[in-house]
Amino acid sequence: MDSRTLVKHCTNGVCHCDWRLTIYGCEEQVGAYVIYMITIGISAFVSIIGIGILFHRMVLKGHRLFDWGSNKGCLRPMPLDCMLFFLTFFNILRLLTSVLLVTDTGPENWIARSFLFEFSWQFGYGSFALYLIGIAQTLADSHKAISSGWLPSPRTVDAIGLTFLFAPFLLNNVCSLATGILAERNVYVAEIFIRLLYVLWFVHCFSLASAVMLSGWRLVKILNRHLEKFQTTGPRGASIKAGIFKIRAVVVIISICLMSFAAFLLLYGILRDQIMTSTAGNLVLSGIWNWLAALSTLAVEGAILFSGGMYDTHFSTFASSNGQENSFQGTLSHNAFDELKQQHLQYQRTCEEHQGHHQRYDEHRLDSSDSSSFTNSSPTMPPTTILTSDAGIPLEDVDYLKKTSKVRLI
Repeated sequence: MDSRTLVKHCTNGVCHCDWRLTIYGCEEQVGAYVIYMITIGISAFVSIIGIGILFHRMVLKGHRLFDWGSNKGCLRPMPLDCMLFFLTFFNILRLLTSVLLVTDTGPENWIARSFLFEFSWQFGYGSFALYLIGIAQTLADSHKAISSGWLPSPRTVDAIGLTFLFAPFLLNNVCSLATGILAERNVYVAEIFIRLLYVLWFVHCFSLASAVMLSGWRLVKILNRHLEKFQTTGPRGASIKAGIFKIRAVVVIISICLMSFAAFLLLYGILRDQIMTSTAGNLVLSGIWNWLAALSTLAVEGAILFSGGMYDTHFSTFASSNGQENSFQGTLSHNAFDELKQQHLQYQRTCEEHQGHHQRYDEHRLDSSDSSSFTNSSPTMPPTTILTSDAGIPLEDVDYLKKTSKVRLI
């Protein structure tokens, strides 16, 4: 007997489930049960790791999720910390949703099941949106001395970032709730809302992936230009290089995850009937859908752990122009350009002071030569005397520095 509901399609007595909403009473029952049990295990594992990293960074190290004290833009997330917090919360919700399906809790409450399944994914998407906002705000803060081309203003970043962050919560929840409400009233319209929902998810994921790739590429390019222009070496250079590696790794993971989801979501939105009535296709898509996000979370956590992200990045101390030592420390993830701008301004001040001393030295030398030309009574400086700046750099070396140094101000 043939029958068709929102969650099951039956042909000749063989039924196939929409594994997002139910896994029992169909051909996919055993396979879907195994997939969700694995999902529970992976989600629990990555959630525990995420909680541990967050505890270390936020409780022991004093990191914050948002920079509330900043006057540049209303949304100032700390990229790695915010992303990890939302990913951890996402995996906890996925764990609860999987337990709900495995235990078959509320089997007829399609509104709750439809809403809970989609609601959790919005936090996973939101984690990547917050990371985008964080690196975009870093671009907006970057100084012309270490960047070129157009840079977004904080207000532009706020507008784009808030759109990315809240669009799924506003649009997708309407579709998921409408699907659950119409599940038993009008199957045809309910299925239209499902297709619309996953077309929206495709647009969200594709646009966010493109924005993350563009922003990440710009940020890495600026940091590499800084390393080349200022010839940063030692602990400071190593810290920036580690930060560049971390940014590249996270951007690649986010891009692969979002682009893969975009493709699968569009495919499911267009070919839902064909996929549902194919046992193998249904289970393969279910496995990829459930595991990809959890494995991406694990990859992000690995990038943070193995690149030293659990620990604060300490920049080396260096001597300032007045002989005092200034030390700067922070994490490249959220205030790298503060460090780079500090370094640039420090160099600028030192260079200006050296030029001032050099000018005074030239005037003194001219005065001495004029005096020796017209009078023989003025004492001359011993040939072994070396004039130096307050920083201890010989003034004669300033000409050499200006001629040979690859560092230049722009």
